[in-house]
Amino acid sequence: MKTLLSGLLSLLVLAGCVRMKTASLYESPSDDLAMADINGFTALSVFNDQVTSELWFTVSPQAIQVKSEAKELHSGTGAISIDWNKQADPSTWLGMGIGWDNWTGKDISSIQQTAALSFWVKMKKGQSTGLPWAIGFEDFNNAQAWTGVTAGFIQGGTIGSQWTQVIIPLSAFPFEGYDVDVTNIKQLIVQFESSGKVWVDDIRFIPFKSTERQALAVKSLSAPQIDGIIGANEWPATEAKLSVGTFRLNWDENNLYLAANITDPTPGINNQTGENIWNGDALEFAFSSANGVNPKRAIYYPSDHHIGFQIGGTNQVYDWTTGKAVSNVVQRMQKTAGGYTFEAAIPWKSIGAKPWVSGLLYELEFAVDLSNESGTRASQSRWNSTIREGFNTNPALWGTLITLP
Repeated sequence: MKTLLSGLLSLLVLAGCVRMKTASLYESPSDDLAMADINGFTALSVFNDQVTSELWFTVSPQAIQVKSEAKELHSGTGAISIDWNKQADPSTWLGMGIGWDNWTGKDISSIQQTAALSFWVKMKKGQSTGLPWAIGFEDFNNAQAWTGVTAGFIQGGTIGSQWTQVIIPLSAFPFEGYDVDVTNIKQLIVQFESSGKVWVDDIRFIPFKSTERQALAVKSLSAPQIDGIIGANEWPATEAKLSVGTFRLNWDENNLYLAANITDPTPGINNQTGENIWNGDALEFAFSSANGVNPKRAIYYPSDHHIGFQIGGTNQVYDWTTGKAVSNVVQRMQKTAGGYTFEAAIPWKSIGAKPWVSGLLYELEFAVDLSNESGTRASQSRWNSTIREGFNTNPALWGTLITLP
């Protein structure tokens, strides 16, 4: 049975080949599908109209039903009906797989940065801003790379009673981090959590231009005054721009300095404590303190750090990598007409990090958590991993810091 991968659906699938009884649906596939290619890759259609022997699913009738659908269609003559309820069989892994292109090995190396997995989905009842699914690719060595179906991949952000397209860039799958052989892909796998009822249609690869890794080039200045007012001459001019504000960095041998100018209609609402301060107004900052490490690593190294600043409440500073509060931090927040400004000085020693060295490359990510009026997080905005969640467990999602000499 599959284990769960942290960061997806509260720690989704990680590894381990599926070894369980499966069921297969069969009809003769259509031979008249239009052929196309992306960078020479022609096996673009994963599912189109016909459920064939390429599709399998977990045998657990009380928990999952996968059927051909001939009435509720996005296009063509057929779709897939999927009803699932994890709680009806909680000890069993629920999922399905499609070994498209007749279970042959597929080489997707030429489309990793130029294509996305696309499918259309329609809820049978209600609506949702995401699907409690993990979607993965498995090679013939049983190595797997997974990602979740979050709002950033859903066109329009919500799935309801109308057909909605889901687009997941192939670059969102951590193939390299989990040693997946992208030249020999066996199948697409879907894991189901929670419960739901949907129709799915037109699963295929489409052209998609991946965004490049963000880079921030910063030259350190003398220590700024920490008063919550971002003085023009106190901070490097280079900013990391997010959809809800900006961040600036500075550092010296003793401290890491952070400044933010955030747009927030209800700033300073956070009644959480400790590791839960993300669930309200908060700032998060993840970074490496060692250069030369693999920027595509999918796990935290000892030199990787993730700290958060509670905006409101008791203004706690928390280090998720050590599981402890951070001491001796000087921080100030000032409310503005449209949100707030923030400044902090974090001693390197307080987070067990070595100071950055000028003229080198590091990795980093910024995030802003915005609460609603009830005090729980309503949204998160990120700098580099704008459409993919999980930077808190996967440094491959971070951008690049260039410390100018």
